Amino acid sequence: MMDLSPNNQIEDRKPILTADGLVQTSNSPFEPTISQETQTSNGIGGGQCQLTVDQLDIEILPIIYDIVRCVEKDPLENAVKLRESQDCNHKIFELQKRFESAREQIRQLPGIDFNKEEQQQRLELLRNQLKLKQQLIRKYKDTEF
Repeated sequence: MMDLSPNNQIEDRKPILTADGLVQTSNSPFEPTISQETQTSNGIGGGQCQLTVDQLDIEILPIIYDIVRCVEKDPLENAVKLRESQDCNHKIFELQKRFESAREQIRQLPGIDFNKEEQQQRLELLRNQLKLKQQLIRKYKDTEF
């Protein structure tokens, strides 16, 4: 369901089945509403959905391999040593940039700001919702029209 927030931004509000069997249209504290303005200001908007673990772009092993190869080289000439040292420093800087990029991507993952207890509470709530939905499905299957 699409609603307008107090600042006239479109918000996606999905109906949620609560543990007592009621349908809740506002989001729970475990599923914060993200307006389009917030998404674009965080860099996660622009028409794409929330970032998932499968979408993370964290490729650091090739750079680490290049750094190790660079350090293992031991040229004899000073000019070559200086160039190799600069190349190695550049690769280390690139690795630092990749780490920072990975940190930013991880911060954008949904649920990353919940502690273990909150995650367990949410998991229990979702299990209860699943049981209720399964009961409803069984009830409707058993009903004769």
